[in-house]
Amino acid sequence: KILHTVINFLPTAVARLSCKSLSLQPVQMENPYKEPPQRCVLCGIKVDYKNVQLLSQFISPYTGHIYGRHITGLCNRKQKEVSKAIKRAHVFGFMSVMFKNPSFLTDPKICNVKYPE
Repeated sequence: KILHTVINFLPTAVARLSCKSLSLQPVQMENPYKEPPQRCVLCGIKVDYKNVQLLSQFISPYTGHIYGRHITGLCNRKQKEVSKAIKRAHVFGFMSVMFKNPSFLTDPKICNVKYPE
């Protein structure tokens, strides 16, 4: 013996259930955990090869190497501008090649670098 269950729905009950199911749909909203985009430190500032104090913030005090983007936090365009300005300052003699000027060692740090004390 096979039992069949027949459920008859009234049209008003179907409409009421469909309205409830529409209100239970997920709400479209922005991700609340998304971090705000970080702005480049130098965006809006003109990078000049004669501004040695600014450029010295982006070189290592021990080796004289230019820090990369992962350390400086600069955008690609400004990182290239800083690199070109540092190289130009080296060529024109505004900055030393091998080490950082000692008068700039106590400047506040722009880059996210941990120096050994």
